[in-house]
Amino acid sequence: MREAQSGRTKSMTSRGVAVATMASFLFVVLGWMLVVPAPATAGVAISEKLSVFGDVRVRYEQDREDRSGTNIDRDRDRARMRARFGFKHKTTDKITLGMRFATEADSLQSPHQTMGVTGGASDDFGIDRAYIETKWGKGGFLWLGKHGISFWEQNEQFWDGDIQPEGVGAGYKFGLGDGSLLLQSTYTYINDEGWANSSTNGINEDDTGMSLQAVYTRGGGTAAIGALMVNDDADQDLAGGSADYYIASLQYELGTTLPLKLGVDYLFSDRVNDNAGVNTGFEGKEDTGYVINASTETGNWSLQVKHYDVGLNSVPLQGAVSQDNFRFSSNFTGQRYQVGYNFGDGVKMDFRLYEQSDKVTGIGGTVQDHVMNVEENTRLQVNLNAKF
Repeated sequence: MREAQSGRTKSMTSRGVAVATMASFLFVVLGWMLVVPAPATAGVAISEKLSVFGDVRVRYEQDREDRSGTNIDRDRDRARMRARFGFKHKTTDKITLGMRFATEADSLQSPHQTMGVTGGASDDFGIDRAYIETKWGKGGFLWLGKHGISFWEQNEQFWDGDIQPEGVGAGYKFGLGDGSLLLQSTYTYINDEGWANSSTNGINEDDTGMSLQAVYTRGGGTAAIGALMVNDDADQDLAGGSADYYIASLQYELGTTLPLKLGVDYLFSDRVNDNAGVNTGFEGKEDTGYVINASTETGNWSLQVKHYDVGLNSVPLQGAVSQDNFRFSSNFTGQRYQVGYNFGDGVKMDFRLYEQSDKVTGIGGTVQDHVMNVEENTRLQVNLNAKF
């Protein structure tokens, strides 16, 4: 009993120190913003064909992870940064090539690196995007290489925006009276098997994914239906294996004195199956989820509130390619609260609170790091962003 009380006292003391640290960070940043002039606006034209761009984010965050039973609760505090730099070159009237470099380029979901002199994190700076894109017709596009996914989202629960798929994307936007219809698709390699298991593998036996989406927009409303079809080869090394994942989205912006944007996403999957050692016994279970979104802006201030109910198999690969803003990417219910301020000229700041609670108990087999299997987790963040 005394040990438990001592542990709780230490935890409370640790949290108090962490809160004070975050408050100090916030105070310093606000003071810095009052005296340092803002940089130029986004995008710098070098010539008629060439432009460069970049951004830097400085972040401080705390994680408070509560574990049930005899497991010990875990706390984490870390300062992080993200830096990206790139260029676009309009080679011809129809063809553009682009490249972007970023910190932690070898990380799947996040280009943020934890601050520290040792550890070699800066060695991971590398290519984040590299593509050739062409426009065709009045509303068509086609890109090849490493590019942002061609998929409209109002949040990143289906696919993390930091993940740059490698393959090909295409789409066409049609005018329909007062509205428009966008049809688009991305075909990406997930794993290139190469010479692995050469006795059974051959051409086209790689792990791949193909997205399809239709987006209809009219006035302040948007409706979208999309899918990601995952093909796992004979190795069965992807969580969920070969499966189909779907997302249906609605969004509407109310044109009132205080603009209010409301949205909802419904997530579901089909054909999900177990893989050896990965969440055994949960085949086809927890295959639905939803996200409710609300946001508004007034002057330089912005506010976001989101509610998540994300089943284990409701998102692709059990969350391996989903957002990592929360500590865990699937198998949770939670809320996100965000208050932001726009200083202008490409400089913004925001404060975020992420709260997660467990959705499914007793997951068997091997649980991946991005799958929630603790009692609850709370994350606090302060972000300072600047771009040119």
